[in-house]
Amino acid sequence: MRAVCLIVVLGIGLAGGNAGAADAPHTVKIEMRQQTFVPATLDVSPGTTIEWVNRDSMPHSATSDGRFDSGPIQPGKTFHWTAQGSGRIDYRCIFHPSMTGTMEVR
Repeated sequence: MRAVCLIVVLGIGLAGGNAGAADAPHTVKIEMRQQTFVPATLDVSPGTTIEWVNRDSMPHSATSDGRFDSGPIQPGKTFHWTAQGSGRIDYRCIFHPSMTGTMEVR
């Protein structure tokens, strides 16, 4: 009887441990390389963390008026921002005007 109770308790613990897995925070990476954002377009859900990673040999930024501004991101460094609300967000590098990206939060 004691062995049966232990198995039942362990089973409940394992089932409960996976209950929140679908609700776990999600992170999406955007690389900055060759003066481009890769990927340049992205669809994310609210609560998703976006991580920009500078893979170039020069500083870049991830800047969206009114939403976020990373400031200079040095080579090899990162910037994180968590998406809130919904809608289209256009962003750019303040150092390289042709370096642009778009994300849709829905």
